[in-house]
Amino acid sequence: MHRHHEPPYAGGDPARSEFVARDPESRIDDRLDNETSVDSVDEVPDDPEVAALYALVAERLKQAHARVHALHVSAEAKTALARQLLIVTETAKRDLPEAARRLSRFVHDLDEGRPPRG
Repeated sequence: MHRHHEPPYAGGDPARSEFVARDPESRIDDRLDNETSVDSVDEVPDDPEVAALYALVAERLKQAHARVHALHVSAEAKTALARQLLIVTETAKRDLPEAARRLSRFVHDLDEGRPPRG
């Protein structure tokens, strides 16, 4: 039970219009994507090859996450595999080619039926 005098929500009153869905069918995921779209030129790679590699790695990461989710293994094993994919995601922010190599090894290991190495 909330015993403090301030609202229990960090952002204020959830009944305010900014917290209410604009469309009853919309999901919070959809609103966040629309509200946080990349408008900054600094965040978009100038080189079309780099942009294409980012798109490829992002799509392959989504596919790898879906494959991990569909595996018939323990929750702990899925968590460990998802963490490895998060490491690939973080690596992509600093070293895109290395992230692509790590992701390729991860997927290859999944294809071969071996647990991916870190």
